[in-house]
Amino acid sequence: MPQTLLSSKITMPHHSPTLIERTQLFDLFDQHIHVKLTILRAPAGYGKTSILTSWLKNKKETTAWVSLDAADNDPIRYWTYILHAIARSSKSEIDQILAPLLNSQDPATLEFFIYSLLEEMNAIQQPISIVLDDYHVIENPVIHQLMTQFVEYLPSHAHIYMSSRSVPALPIAKWRVKQWIHEIHSGHLRFTLQEVKRFFSCKHLPALNHQQLQAILDKTEGWVAGLLLTSFAHDPDIEALEEAAQPFISEFLWQEIIHNLPSETQQFLLRTSLLQELDPAICDQLTKQTNSLEQLEHLEAKGLFTIRLQSKQPIFRYHHLLAEALQMELTRQFSKQDIRNLVLETSQFIYDQGDYISAIELALKHGQYDLATPWMTDHLVQLFLSGQTATFMRWLHQLRRDQYKVSYEMLVIGFLTSISTTEVEAASSLMEELELRQLTEQWMEQEEHAAMTYIYESAKAFAIVAAGGDLQLVEQIMRKQLAKGHIPSRWDHVPIPYNSFEYKLLRTSIGSKGKLQTMEQGTVISELFRETSLQTANVTAFSYGVAAESLYERNLIPFTHKEIEMALKLGHQLQDPGLCIPMYLLKAKIYIQQNQISSAVAMLTQLLEDVTEKHWRTSIQIMQAYCHIIAGDSHQAELILQSIQSKQPFWLLVHARLLLLKEKPNEALTSLIQIKMKGQQEEQIATIIEATILEAICQYRLGHQELALETLHEAFELAAPFYYVRSFLDEKDLEPLLEIYFEQLHQRWESIPTVYFSYLKEGTAFPAKAPSMLTQREKDIYDLLVDGITNREIAKRLHLSEGTVRVYLSTIYSKLGVNSRAKAIALKKH
Repeated sequence: MPQTLLSSKITMPHHSPTLIERTQLFDLFDQHIHVKLTILRAPAGYGKTSILTSWLKNKKETTAWVSLDAADNDPIRYWTYILHAIARSSKSEIDQILAPLLNSQDPATLEFFIYSLLEEMNAIQQPISIVLDDYHVIENPVIHQLMTQFVEYLPSHAHIYMSSRSVPALPIAKWRVKQWIHEIHSGHLRFTLQEVKRFFSCKHLPALNHQQLQAILDKTEGWVAGLLLTSFAHDPDIEALEEAAQPFISEFLWQEIIHNLPSETQQFLLRTSLLQELDPAICDQLTKQTNSLEQLEHLEAKGLFTIRLQSKQPIFRYHHLLAEALQMELTRQFSKQDIRNLVLETSQFIYDQGDYISAIELALKHGQYDLATPWMTDHLVQLFLSGQTATFMRWLHQLRRDQYKVSYEMLVIGFLTSISTTEVEAASSLMEELELRQLTEQWMEQEEHAAMTYIYESAKAFAIVAAGGDLQLVEQIMRKQLAKGHIPSRWDHVPIPYNSFEYKLLRTSIGSKGKLQTMEQGTVISELFRETSLQTANVTAFSYGVAAESLYERNLIPFTHKEIEMALKLGHQLQDPGLCIPMYLLKAKIYIQQNQISSAVAMLTQLLEDVTEKHWRTSIQIMQAYCHIIAGDSHQAELILQSIQSKQPFWLLVHARLLLLKEKPNEALTSLIQIKMKGQQEEQIATIIEATILEAICQYRLGHQELALETLHEAFELAAPFYYVRSFLDEKDLEPLLEIYFEQLHQRWESIPTVYFSYLKEGTAFPAKAPSMLTQREKDIYDLLVDGITNREIAKRLHLSEGTVRVYLSTIYSKLGVNSRAKAIALKKH
């Protein structure tokens, strides 16, 4: 969450009673109230904000207002403000329910947040208008993608109003075709002759005849800001408006209007022009006066482009036109050093108020990097903990673009952030700079940078694991780390947010999205993770959890139990639902596999009493529905799934099983194809395999045996490289098709290693026509076993841990079809 939520950003601006009521625009809004999105697009000064304020006050509907600025180009910050605006306006707890999801820039987590937000808004069922004022400041493509998703699935009782100076980077053309959008442009916003007349009458100016009003309208082309400038201009012939209608508005505004204000007011305007929000207390400090509130109220009363925000304490802001004019004049009247001092003083005041992000933004905007970077360093951990890493990365990119020499800590944390958010290009660039500076500065050998070196090397290992890369290189890096020993730093207790909502750890980025490592390498790396901890306890805990899921998938149930218990112990200590919930769901699967469905349901029911976060409760309830489906109780399963409808792959896969149970394979097939396509887009191997297996069952149910076999073979081709086994064994409806497949194995299916089928057949009720085969490492261990060598000695000779040897022996016994050391030895001797 942002360090300080500025209430003025989610407060509708004050509605001035002197505003002209523009009924023809109100009619236009009213005629298109049924669309999803209304966009007001026009240059500055066309009254976009004013007309929205006026319309929504007149409409008297619940309104969630967000005034956007450049700092909102961080998805976490952007959606946090929207979430709080919706919560405040609807008087709901939607912000508290969804806040746990706003802690990671991971695309999957953010997408899940949007779906969850939409579900919560559906539940509220309260008509609501959501206003995004000044959307043109948003440039982050991730936000545009999420907004696209948000708009396209927006509930019918919600309406979005968006003001912008430019065309938003959204699929506007597609939305036009679907009639989801209503566009209001500058032509609509221009004043008519009658409105111009009412406007000047309202300003209590000398009466103007029809010809004079028409001249003003012609010169301004109905531009609201131009009319305002006209009302202030002292030229009776209004010739100066020739300039006002041109891009030189700032110069005109200063020369014709501000210049005629008292000197004290001019200085007040200039000295406060750098503030995005005008708090009278801060203005007093900056101007060294005590009458800032009176000044601001006077400017607002005169209509001098000063807007009062409706907040408990009087807060104001300058209209963009005025702020731009003042800042341009600032560069004329003040020396570079004076401006530098003003930026420093203003930034410091903002910083002292607790808004460090705005303070840093101001300093960076004016190139005062020596001022900004210490603040960035001081709050780096806080930014990381709040999930606002996109803000930090934007700052880091600016500093590097301007060739400012950034600290090693910023570069390393930037590298780690880029890896976590899969920004490959950024990660490569940062790694290149770190490696180059190592060549020129040898920073990794310097004692004061030892902690950053440790984190950097660990981050490289983390990147390789997440990408499913060369684990031998990871092993080398981590053994080197282990030799160095842990080096304390302020990052020790900053958890890596590896799982905010996934029901399986193997679906996360750090879990390689289901790409299981080889048994040997995976076990070695898992143990190294636990020894080095990658500096954080939650990564160690994660290693137990992902090992449990991997071992279960390989049908090594006894070892799975041990890893689950250790993962749960650490997960509870760390209060980490992202680890505990997937482990309990896995535990339920083991209960089911052991025909203890009632035990699984009882455990999940108890778990629901202890879990408060809605998205985790949903995952638990989906598993409950799965249990009922396995038990053949379609009614109870359907009741649960209908109560928690979701677009999660977990919900969709379980729902597909429900459709199969209800003898609706065609409907299930349609859903599964969509799940599979989504899984392919996200490269989620486990989901693709599971959806493909269920697709094969659907085809078989429909009587399409050949197509079912082809689909099953496709699943095997995906599964074999990663040794997925339980995904097949857990589907009892698959057994008849599996038997047919194995009967035809040698005639048709030569592309899949026979060793994989040998492993798979051990868990089936029928023999596969494939010989048992051991890998070279398994053969080495088996030979030593036959020679009577103990596990400890085998581990020593092969440079493995005893735990790894035990895992290997379990695999060997499984492949040989035996269940003890003695039987394995006897088999070899015969």
